[in-house]
Amino acid sequence: MTNTNTTKILLAALITLTISNTAFAMAKKPVDSGSDDTPTTTTPTPAPTPSTPTNPEPPATTGSIVPEDFDVFTEVAGPVGKLVDSIYQTYRELIPARDQSLSYKTDNTDMNLDTRYRFADRIAYAVELKMSPSKAGLGYVGSAYGMSSTESTYLETSLISHPLCSVSSTSLTKTLNSGKVPSAAVITKMNTFANKMNEYRRGALNGDRTSFVKATKLWTKLMMCMSYTESLTSADTSTSSKVATKYAPSGYRRPAGVLFYEDPYQDAASKLNIGLFQFTPTASGNVQACIREWNKLYPKNTISTSASQAEMIRVLGSAMQSFNSFCGIAKVTGMFAVQVNTSKSGNTHPSNLQANGSLKLPTDRCVSPHFAAGKSYNHFGPLQNSTGSNLNEVMSCTLNGEY
Repeated sequence: MTNTNTTKILLAALITLTISNTAFAMAKKPVDSGSDDTPTTTTPTPAPTPSTPTNPEPPATTGSIVPEDFDVFTEVAGPVGKLVDSIYQTYRELIPARDQSLSYKTDNTDMNLDTRYRFADRIAYAVELKMSPSKAGLGYVGSAYGMSSTESTYLETSLISHPLCSVSSTSLTKTLNSGKVPSAAVITKMNTFANKMNEYRRGALNGDRTSFVKATKLWTKLMMCMSYTESLTSADTSTSSKVATKYAPSGYRRPAGVLFYEDPYQDAASKLNIGLFQFTPTASGNVQACIREWNKLYPKNTISTSASQAEMIRVLGSAMQSFNSFCGIAKVTGMFAVQVNTSKSGNTHPSNLQANGSLKLPTDRCVSPHFAAGKSYNHFGPLQNSTGSNLNEVMSCTLNGEY
């Protein structure tokens, strides 16, 4: 990264939009069950001067806009979990309470989750956490994406910090591998999702509580649908059980609903994938950014970035899937962090280029979940249309019914 671009990112991070806290405040900061410290509230920083006047959406916000009285479990987890379970009614994995005896310490880290034993609760709560801004834990791979290795320089991102970009076959040819571009019908669904989210974002930034709730529901629905395309339709098969037995550390037993999968197309280091969003139990691998972000939230209940495979199997294969849920949502905001903070045009959406070829300020960019893994840290095959049909499946599920 050049000094000029580093300076741009640093300036943008220092001049982000201030959102009034009159109507909204952080409803629930994560409460580290092992900590006596009271979490601090981040004060939004001043408003930026837009780099161009062409973006019709409100620029980035790094202030929390979670309503004070928001209850993610009753307002989001329950209704959205039941709806997605009804779409996958053969399985219905999101709403059942899970076996507490098979939980792991990462399931008991946040006191806000006490007595919340459903996958729906854990996914929805992770979405709520990532509706508030944070800095991505991507410093260790920053150079690969045209970003600084210093995470403190990043503009904070959340699921609602930036508007979603519209997509087209032309833009998707650039952000995905050309062979993965979906049909016009699927692209319409992708833009329907983006337009809905941008509508809810505009309302939420204007202080409308209902819009914030709808935005949270829609992101939660996408991630719950993703959990089915990733793991929940085959979690309790005999194959899953056999793979779990093969790799299980001493004293570990696979909980119901937790998929163990060996990917035949991956090398030994990446072959085993576990849980809701299918992560490899290598602390230094594809979960390291999540571990870094988790440790900032829960400094008294940290996960080592050099944890053994046995330890990571317990973490990723826990009964309540707390870390797996957190990491799944963090992968999305991490993807957005790349597009917002990169100095390379190939690692952000084409809409973020100005007429003269230069990049817009980080505060003025849009973001998209539809990027090839090497371009924007994308973990999820369905968001990349990896099979040619799984993007349609997840988008159809997300747009089925309310929200």
